[in-house]
Amino acid sequence: MQRWSIGYGATLVLVLASCGAGSHAPSATTTPPPTRSPSAAATVEASPISTPAAPGTLASCVGSPSASSSSAGPIIAVQIAASEVELVDTRGDVLNKTAIEPYSGLTPVGQGPDGIYLYTQSTGELQLLGLSGPLQTLAEVTPTTAFGDDFSLAASPNGQCWILSDTSYDSNLNGTSKLYVGFNGGGGPLLLTTLTRAASVNGSYGGGFRVLRWDASGALLGTDPTSVGGGGPFIGDGYILATVVSLNPLTGAVSSSLCTKGRFGDVAPDGTVACLTGSSSDAQITVTSPHGSTATIDTGMPFAGQIGFVEGSSLLTFCTSDDVETADGDWTTNLLVAKLNGQVPSPDTLSSGDGPGQNESSYAWSKLLDGTSIVETRGDSGSSSLVMIDLTTGQTTTIAPADSILGVL
Repeated sequence: MQRWSIGYGATLVLVLASCGAGSHAPSATTTPPPTRSPSAAATVEASPISTPAAPGTLASCVGSPSASSSSAGPIIAVQIAASEVELVDTRGDVLNKTAIEPYSGLTPVGQGPDGIYLYTQSTGELQLLGLSGPLQTLAEVTPTTAFGDDFSLAASPNGQCWILSDTSYDSNLNGTSKLYVGFNGGGGPLLLTTLTRAASVNGSYGGGFRVLRWDASGALLGTDPTSVGGGGPFIGDGYILATVVSLNPLTGAVSSSLCTKGRFGDVAPDGTVACLTGSSSDAQITVTSPHGSTATIDTGMPFAGQIGFVEGSSLLTFCTSDDVETADGDWTTNLLVAKLNGQVPSPDTLSSGDGPGQNESSYAWSKLLDGTSIVETRGDSGSSSLVMIDLTTGQTTTIAPADSILGVL
């Protein structure tokens, strides 16, 4: 079910429709690299208004990714109802947990290789729930306003640093995002840069930027939606991925929009980008390599979302849906995977989300366990479970009770 609304002070946790099999077979075409010179990049809707922090203090942020300290392999951070966050392994064992108070108190704002980060706006206290032990207090970041800011965070791949965005709004929902960098080994936080971004003309999303992720492909910022809502397949993707840019964590500089046409889908570590066009009519995914060659997948459906690269840029997972709401208030959605190794993509349908209340949370690229499986939540509200889906066979394995996924460490 994909109806949600975001107001002032809300921390966004997306709950999207489950992916699965359908009756529409997507088609795909490839286009060779263009012979003409590439056009100039579009100007991003962001304006820096402060001097970035000194690069020398941030060198530790860009080291090699750290390996998980757990022999159990990937760790999934999940939220149980609105009162608890848990870190679980793929066997379903709970490694650590803490009570939360979304909006009014301790609220999850992001994740990294060492755990889930939580922020309390009334005190400015940022804490980390690690794989074991009590909450660790990392820093104090004074909020811009007493109430109404939006906070988001991502830790560096090596776990040494984190970027926190504190976005405040004016009466027209234009956003000002202060981006701080902190160091888990002590020191900081430093104000990296401050960005302004106006609300959309049609009022469908607010201004400012959220921190989406920080991994091998870089640090990404996306649209910071405020006071929005609605219903439909993948509606959350449309709000938060409307404009996505890359952030240089050493200088605070931001790129132009990664998708100059259509909505952002994902970017792979090698720079391959997937963009979505034709949403709500004829959804198509265009994959562009760093060399300029493209491959286009016509999904054969009006809606698509949850787009994510697997195994570098050799596989692409995505979901599709029609525009027919079921009697349960959901949309039947389909999970597909396509090989992108220089050949014409031929997507395979893996599973169907035709049960009442089935849902996913966040995006495929934040849910990948390894090169062969992803996780999602399925079930009715209040009784849903975390499941693992094999991308080769479509087989699902129930792991543990969970209402939504906050991230995969």
